[in-house]
Amino acid sequence: MINSTQEEEKEWKSLCFSINPIAIKFFIQVGILTGLIVLSSVMLIKDTDCNSQRNWSSLLMVCLGVFLPQPKFK
Repeated sequence: MINSTQEEEKEWKSLCFSINPIAIKFFIQVGILTGLIVLSSVMLIKDTDCNSQRNWSSLLMVCLGVFLPQPKFK
């Protein structure tokens, strides 16, 4: 069984730097969510079809619902 101190000490090491994998996961999630928010916002403006706008607004609301609460770290 791994305790929390051993789990926090995990790092990805390279020749030049070391990276915390939890931080990388966080920044990738933020990047993908930001991209989806921008995409759905642009498509809501450009697409005039009512059915398509409903889909893009649903995607926007889901992304905002995930993005707005503060991310939880272990």
